[in-house]
Amino acid sequence: MGLSVLLVDDEKVFRNYIGSMELWGDGRFFLAGEAKNTEEAMDFLRKKDVDVVILDVSMPGKSGVVLSEMIAGKYPAVSMIAVSSHDDYDYVRQILKNGAHDYILKSRLSEALLERTLENIALRLAQVSPWELKKKLRLQTQAWLLGEEGNPFTSDNARKVAALVRLSPLEHYPESERKAMLEGVGRLLEDAKGEKMDVLAVYAKNGRFVLIYRFFEEISEARIRERVENMRIDCCDSIRRMYGISASVQMCPFFFGDHALRSFVRHKLEEEQDTKNHRTARLAMTIGQQNQLLSAIDRRDADAAEKLVQEIYQGIGPQDQALYLMVTKELLDLLERVSLEYEISLDFVPKNMQLFAYTKGKNKAMLAASIAGLYRNVLREIGQRREEGKKNYSGLVAGTVRFMEEHCHEAIGLSDVAAGVGVNPSYLSRVFHEETGKTFTDYFNGIRMERAEALLRQGLPVKEVAAKCGIKNYGYFLKIFKDYTGKTPKEYVASLHLP
Repeated sequence: MGLSVLLVDDEKVFRNYIGSMELWGDGRFFLAGEAKNTEEAMDFLRKKDVDVVILDVSMPGKSGVVLSEMIAGKYPAVSMIAVSSHDDYDYVRQILKNGAHDYILKSRLSEALLERTLENIALRLAQVSPWELKKKLRLQTQAWLLGEEGNPFTSDNARKVAALVRLSPLEHYPESERKAMLEGVGRLLEDAKGEKMDVLAVYAKNGRFVLIYRFFEEISEARIRERVENMRIDCCDSIRRMYGISASVQMCPFFFGDHALRSFVRHKLEEEQDTKNHRTARLAMTIGQQNQLLSAIDRRDADAAEKLVQEIYQGIGPQDQALYLMVTKELLDLLERVSLEYEISLDFVPKNMQLFAYTKGKNKAMLAASIAGLYRNVLREIGQRREEGKKNYSGLVAGTVRFMEEHCHEAIGLSDVAAGVGVNPSYLSRVFHEETGKTFTDYFNGIRMERAEALLRQGLPVKEVAAKCGIKNYGYFLKIFKDYTGKTPKEYVASLHLP
């Protein structure tokens, strides 16, 4: 089968030009699909396997540079060819850094040149194994997990779960044979993958690997545990049969943030425990709790955030003292992430080993009060920043926000709002995102869900609330409401204890 290619460009004329080339008819290459922007491209890649992506660097919204970073993180085996109307060195440097195979100016892009480029990619893919294709990402992950390099998954919104692998002692093997065995084991570990997910096997030390499972669509924790367990059984059996050595796999807890996952992995690698004492650590914060906290932060509701923090600690039983550390770490990681997003400097957030001392001297009530106080202080600062930030919006964005607030009860979208403020939709979308840090849809949904919560507190039926928020599709309203609040409308109303 030929090399499959996805074309991503917002210009229909250019897409037609590429699509009309004769090179797609000889069986060596075929055009699998087209996309007009980054969102469509990532949606296509989630659904279909593609070998090469031809992407325009300067698309509206999320540019081709952003797209290349997302592809490099989620689909490292996919090759990229970047095209542009402008010869911009900064673009060239960044796009090639993200792994693009070539950078071609549209004015110079002929059928012969594209054909040669695709032939070179096909030759490279035929000579390189999947293990080698992921070498760069594996090394970056190793430097992040075990060193001090940056997180290679910053543009990756996949659900990540880690596992620790311990092999039986290999000291009695010669060094060259031991090295070959470790690489072979790594290949087996990475081969254990399924639909819409990926595995990275990072070698740590002393016969230990760290596995990073990335699930691109699966969100059910129970289902993820089941899939990881099935892969664990297959891997251990394959390693035993292929190399005659035993392997144990310890799944790590689910963490909300990458920093928490990294911290836990480092801590476990430093521990010298007997394999028999290994057990799967239980979940600290649930996804629902995390979503509710994020919702409270978005609403600047310090009372709700403080109450949630208290409830999270209250859920830790006296027999689960070790969870104090994990919960505190996750709460602080979330708070740090929020603080970075809003450019707020925290006076004190314990790091690494400081965290152990920080939790050791405090009981559950003291920890809950301390962390809740940090959340309240940060939310107060966010509220002040937001009010100051509104004053700094351009007249266009400030007018757009007012228009959205005044018309959030109507079934309108970007084109309607753009017409209301008198600008082009694409231009408004780009400027709005640059100034607010949010997409138009996310910001508008936030306004609508704030209105929905207010209407529910008044006791209105859910379907009436959806209509009064300008959302005709009831199912879509339920999804957005739960994404925003962490609860269904029914659960939200029940939590209010209305008469």
